[in-house]
Amino acid sequence: MNRFERVAWTTFSQIVVACVLFLLLAMPATAADDRTPEQIIEDTSTKVLTVLNEEYERLSNDPSLIRDLVDETIVPVVDLNSMGKLILGKHWKLSSEEQRVAFVLGFKDMLVRIFGKTLLDYGKARITVLPNQPGKQGKYRTVLTELDIGAGQAPLQVAYVFRKNKQSEWKIFDFSIDGLSLVKNFRTSFSQEIRETSVQMLIDRLATADESSLPDNIGIPVE
Repeated sequence: MNRFERVAWTTFSQIVVACVLFLLLAMPATAADDRTPEQIIEDTSTKVLTVLNEEYERLSNDPSLIRDLVDETIVPVVDLNSMGKLILGKHWKLSSEEQRVAFVLGFKDMLVRIFGKTLLDYGKARITVLPNQPGKQGKYRTVLTELDIGAGQAPLQVAYVFRKNKQSEWKIFDFSIDGLSLVKNFRTSFSQEIRETSVQMLIDRLATADESSLPDNIGIPVE
């Protein structure tokens, strides 16, 4: 793991466990989904957790199956393009279209590797969707949940920020755990890396990173 990633993981340690929640938010890719964000979380988390528990041995013996599963389900529910734009910030406008596409693909692949490495450890977590807050809805919706990972630890407060796209489908473009935003964290980390290298070098690193570039101690920090 390079020094930029070490900086990111130092400030990101508590949010890493929320990576599993992307999989818990999986939704069918074959048709438009008209469910509310709350329904997406409630309906699909039960289905995916069941698969994880029933197929634990097979999945644990073949990590590629986990990565394939994550790769198949992350794209339909997350607005990766908007997430990439927010993370790169001003560098997005300064990048070519080819660089933007390459960055989004590289970032997605990095998340898939992280999810694959952490998923089995938290497959038995329980999610509680908290009551929706009253007020204007519009095209943005924040869904508040509690993630109970057991082990005697207090539930984590996880917030998903949804946005309705032009097809009237709800997509996630950020989430936070105990107030720590995934987008803001990576924007800070990657901005530092770009200042010291370049956007293209960041893209090249993401494209060539492998499992050895991920930290070994992914998970909830021990108090």
